[in-house]
Amino acid sequence: MPMVAPQVCLTCKGRKKRCDKQLPSCGYCEQNNKTCCYEYGGTPHSLSPTQATESPVAHTPPQIASPASIGSIHDARFLDATIPREVMQIIDATQQSIHDISSRYFNGIHLWVPFLCPDRFGKDLFQFQAVPTAQFSLLLLCMCLVTYDPPEDQPPPIDQNVLYFHAKTLFTQIQLLTIPSTHHIQAGLLISVYEYAHGRPGSALLSTDICARMAYRIGMNKKHDSLGWSEAWNTWWAIVIFERIFYCESTLTDIPLVTVAPDETALLPHEVGDCTRGSSLNPGFRVAPVSQSGIGCLGRAAQAAYLLDRVIHTIKATSVPTTDRIAHLIYLDGELQSLLSIVMKKCHGLRGGHCGAVGSSIRALSMLHQHILHLEATAIDSRWRNHSQAALDTVAQMIVDISRSHRGITSSKIDIISPVCNYVIRHTLQYIYVKRYEDSQAWFDDSDALRESLAKLDRRWSFEMGTFANTETKGSVTSIDVQS
Repeated sequence: MPMVAPQVCLTCKGRKKRCDKQLPSCGYCEQNNKTCCYEYGGTPHSLSPTQATESPVAHTPPQIASPASIGSIHDARFLDATIPREVMQIIDATQQSIHDISSRYFNGIHLWVPFLCPDRFGKDLFQFQAVPTAQFSLLLLCMCLVTYDPPEDQPPPIDQNVLYFHAKTLFTQIQLLTIPSTHHIQAGLLISVYEYAHGRPGSALLSTDICARMAYRIGMNKKHDSLGWSEAWNTWWAIVIFERIFYCESTLTDIPLVTVAPDETALLPHEVGDCTRGSSLNPGFRVAPVSQSGIGCLGRAAQAAYLLDRVIHTIKATSVPTTDRIAHLIYLDGELQSLLSIVMKKCHGLRGGHCGAVGSSIRALSMLHQHILHLEATAIDSRWRNHSQAALDTVAQMIVDISRSHRGITSSKIDIISPVCNYVIRHTLQYIYVKRYEDSQAWFDDSDALRESLAKLDRRWSFEMGTFANTETKGSVTSIDVQS
């Protein structure tokens, strides 16, 4: 597809007659040692779905600033003038509207870890329509990326890998040329969620770590008691939560986590429903104790991430005597079970809402008790071994029951199933393959329920099987440092 003709040089604003779109540089820019930056016209419809299907790389490429202009005052203006248009062209090629994307996001993926506020997003979108910015347009593109699910019985209007390529490319370009913003970091987190959901936990972890370093740069990790609801603070907690969830499935377990582990005195994130109350909020809840009431979905997910972090560090602390490690793991087992009990009562069997807390808690319990069972028999009391075996059996049955509940979910509602289910179901399936049952019919019934759920999730996310297999055999947190 040919490039749309440039209209005017953004540097001299067409003030000089020699500013001609056919010339490499106008007289004004030459005299002032500047580089001409042309704005490109066109509408979102200039990239048709047909062209996208026949030639996925035919999209107008992101407008990259020339090396001579990098670091100049015009970089942000250039990106704000070009990237929003580019993003709208790509979104239009998916045959979706911004309303479709936001509706599907907030009724699906958002429920897993609800760190975005729908009301605040609506205000930001209204502002974006008046004053487009590169960073918010990137957030829109990444929301499009994680919600894009074309019908299976028709050729996709645009290839999903092309959408992912554009999101990664624009994220990197904006990262190089601008100061990080909350919208930019949120977009990066959605990219990491997409990678995790597709079975690439290592890539997801690396993407999250980039977001963490950007967040440190702008002080997003600091929350003062005097502040009310904070989108930045909620986003920081999303980084902490995602990094630990992705870390569990990654082969990069010899690399330390980038974010500092929260302690029990850390302030929990505020719930998205509180964003309209602003500074009238009280300072908020602390991470501990988990038994405190009044905490919402995001706060419970944060508590589960805190406990998961404690499990990870205890498993890896091989210099600590085995008896002390076991004692701490048993304490964490009690905390995790208490948290799960609170969350399950709150859910009342409904899907969504507390998926982040449930998924992290179940994964932490599984890792904890698998670690105990992998210790040498002489290093652990038989009662703790029996306790861990019973706990793993209970966790496995919980996952089987969750998988059975997925049978009633239609393809249009599939996004209410958290991507973490794709991993915990696979871990459970491997567990019961090894364990087997005396009742063979019950074993087949449970296995079928797990496989049916995986098939439904795989149709949505095209999970990369090889990545999961490598995680299981080469270095998941569950299997490292398990010998005392």
